[in-house]
Amino acid sequence: MSNDQDQIILLHGMYRSADAMQPLETFFRNEGYQITNISYPSTKYDIETLVRDYLHPAVQKAQRKGMQKIHFVTHSMGGILVRYYLKNHPLEGLGKVVMIAPPNQGTELAELFADSSWIDTNTGPAKLQLSAQQDSWVNQLGPVNFAVGIIAGNYNSNLLTAWLLPGEDDGVVSVESTKVQNMQDFMIVNEKHFKLRGNIMVLHQAAYFLKHSSFYRSASDFGT
Repeated sequence: MSNDQDQIILLHGMYRSADAMQPLETFFRNEGYQITNISYPSTKYDIETLVRDYLHPAVQKAQRKGMQKIHFVTHSMGGILVRYYLKNHPLEGLGKVVMIAPPNQGTELAELFADSSWIDTNTGPAKLQLSAQQDSWVNQLGPVNFAVGIIAGNYNSNLLTAWLLPGEDDGVVSVESTKVQNMQDFMIVNEKHFKLRGNIMVLHQAAYFLKHSSFYRSASDFGT
């Protein structure tokens, strides 16, 4: 079945650009999807502004193209932009959402050096919105009401971040913090945070979820 009437909007994470999502763009183009790979200034504005000025116009442009379905595949903070967008903008023709290593319950690293005047100054307001504190901005978003599959990583060779993050983690986000209420499927891949977006298993699992609303658990599942 051709996917050429379906659009995928790709969203990178903090400190990155659309270049970081190039492996996903190439992979999904080869799968037959139309792709919009967005760059946004993640360290300059808060999440509300990033959604208004970058994500919302991209969705509107995709809608004008008359795509049958609009899917989202995100890495890290990109998933939070999609959560905020879909909470405030119900989307006709919404397909599926795959979030790779999203800080859905925040990350303890968001607060690291937050009170320092000389360390970590180029983070912008969005970073503090991703605090793991119970009353933080991200933890007030509530449950999702769309089909989302979440892929978490659990490999971290950095002793400092392994100490700061509770339980299993990918070096930036704990496995537990990637989860969100009402998610449709969840899986863990043994990989670091920044390498997940180019991991071949992650790419295939994301593609499978867009078609089947679940991840595959065995080679025989993938063949169906």
